Amino acid sequence: MEGFNVKTQLRVRFAETDAQGIVSNVSYMTYLEVARIEFLRAAGISVKDRLKFGIDFVLVEACIQFKSAAVADDLLTIHVGLKELKDRAFTLDYVITNDGDHDRVVATAHTVTVAINPATMKACMIPDNVREMFQSCGKI
Repeated sequence: MEGFNVKTQLRVRFAETDAQGIVSNVSYMTYLEVARIEFLRAAGISVKDRLKFGIDFVLVEACIQFKSAAVADDLLTIHVGLKELKDRAFTLDYVITNDGDHDRVVATAHTVTVAINPATMKACMIPDNVREMFQSCGKI
């Protein structure tokens, strides 16, 4: 998928479905989290080593548009791309497709994540080296 340089796959677990047998809305937040962590890893920032850069990250916005249903045992691919990189925040775009159904789009989304100083828990500037790491695996 053009412009989305990071992707990850997951198989829908039965526990992620609702009474109708489709993936519940809240499960998509977990899927976005998995993809966001993969984006950070692709940029060179692992979850366990993120604090060595002197910052941490806080999700401040998430918007999901549901396009079609996914059910237990579907294999989904979450495509992630860097939409915007500001001084203190970055926006990621996502497209979730169903691999078993000709890459049918299940949902699209975006999230905004803010860099914070872990000592003060206040927003801070994204260091230049981290910005470069993001740009190396993003689409902007």
